[in-house]
Amino acid sequence: MLFAIVEDSRSQAEVLKALLKSEGHQVEVFAEGRACLEALKTRSFDFFIIDWTLPDIGGDEVLKHVREHCGWEVPVIFCTARTSEESAADILRLGADDYIPKPIRYMEFMARVETLLRRRQAKRSSALRFGNIEINLEARRISQAGLEVDLTQREFDLAVAFLCNVGRVLPREELLAKVWVREPDVDSRTVDTHASRLRKKLGLGGESGLMLTSVYGQGYRLDTVQTA
Repeated sequence: MLFAIVEDSRSQAEVLKALLKSEGHQVEVFAEGRACLEALKTRSFDFFIIDWTLPDIGGDEVLKHVREHCGWEVPVIFCTARTSEESAADILRLGADDYIPKPIRYMEFMARVETLLRRRQAKRSSALRFGNIEINLEARRISQAGLEVDLTQREFDLAVAFLCNVGRVLPREELLAKVWVREPDVDSRTVDTHASRLRKKLGLGGESGLMLTSVYGQGYRLDTVQTA
């Protein structure tokens, strides 16, 4: 999994990075909040570790951006010296999944990371239903009205990206980063081609209770619609 650590203390960030890498994870470190937000324009992260106090913008602003653009399934842990009950409540209300008080106790930190990863995996392995479309993430299968739909690997990944972000505009650049992460030579026309195929295969013209539309100059948005 790819972790983003947003922490201005280099020594602290390096320790957390080493711990996560020892468990087989990939890690990118950002000393400033805006650097992390800039990175989100071109790539996706599976987990965020965010310091509350950063040199440029607040960790709460980073969190708000993560929730708006990456969704609510991505785990977020805050690291903070603000340990009062009120501060902890504020952090959780803002959308963090958990928080670690500073100074960080590293065994506890890794235990909390593992707990959130297990919770995320449990959510991902269960079947998800959208209109008359059902996704089995573990088996990588999609069915419509009870009948399995034959999709390529990339079509499946793109369908999951759309279905897990209903109502949100997904920029083509973000879709390329999510679905074609190891294929740097593909361009936005590839997204358009696959989106057109999905619209037909999954009835995303409204027949399924979902409508996939192209948002001019931005990307695609999937919305729920009323069916007759």
